[in-house]
Amino acid sequence: MEIVLVMGYPASGKSTWAAQRFPGHRRINRDSLGDRTLDELAPLVERALDEGAPVVLDNTYATRASRAAVLDVARRRAVPAKAVWLDSSIEHAQYNAVERLVRKHGRLLSPEEIKKAGRADPNTFGPAPLFHYRKAFEAPTAAEGFSAVERVAFVRGAQPEGYTHRALLLDYDGTLRRTKSGDKYPLSPDDVEVLPGRAEVLKRYAAEGYRLLGVSNQSGVSKGALSEEIARACFARTNELLGVDIEVAFCPHSPTPISCWCRKPMPGIGVAFIEKHRLDRALVVMVGDMTTDRTFADRVGVRFVDQAAFFV
Repeated sequence: MEIVLVMGYPASGKSTWAAQRFPGHRRINRDSLGDRTLDELAPLVERALDEGAPVVLDNTYATRASRAAVLDVARRRAVPAKAVWLDSSIEHAQYNAVERLVRKHGRLLSPEEIKKAGRADPNTFGPAPLFHYRKAFEAPTAAEGFSAVERVAFVRGAQPEGYTHRALLLDYDGTLRRTKSGDKYPLSPDDVEVLPGRAEVLKRYAAEGYRLLGVSNQSGVSKGALSEEIARACFARTNELLGVDIEVAFCPHSPTPISCWCRKPMPGIGVAFIEKHRLDRALVVMVGDMTTDRTFADRVGVRFVDQAAFFV
């Protein structure tokens, strides 16, 4: 008889791991049981023990306080309580959260849609819970009352069969275009000027079978500097001047606080493109000019090349 607490970031794969590792244990998970607190799971643990069933609980269990009620049951019942810490990075958890969201909803959701959907589905959430978990987390120890602590490194599984296509993920401003006015990004299609040498390189990659996919932050929309329609018109004008067809996705939301998955360096647009076009991450290259582009590539799990080295 034993109690196993599987803990880690939201979207770190706890439920899948627990089901594979402890198939004979009775699983107790707050999300699957409805609106219950972690403390309210303790009586369910006792009931399972009374029925002779070993127990596995896969919840985030970020703090010692959140784990105390179950450990109290273990002490009173003289049953060993083992901690299994799925030690995922926040970046891996971000990817998993977006992948799960896109596979469920078929697309990225706006902050308002995330909030609405999250009321019925605890697995639909924005970036904030992951940052809250990182700040609150207290590593499990034997001194806390665990009979053993197992720390499991995160290993990303292989992509599903059929994810075989190649692509370029392309930043726009400072990578493909600049403005005639000198502004950071164009506020009208007439202000767009493409950078030299881009068209020839992009046409070559397109001829080799690469999908051309644009990824851009357009926070000016949230600030009222331009509308989403004008932003799209500016992208269309850029593509026209380049003479290539680039499928564009952009984030129109406010940069502070980040409440969406689509703003770089969040991995949302990259994950959505991978799912939509069944891209092989090993065959995807992110081309950009900023640290946020490099970080975005790292979180999506693809290679980054600076625009100065790519367009030569």
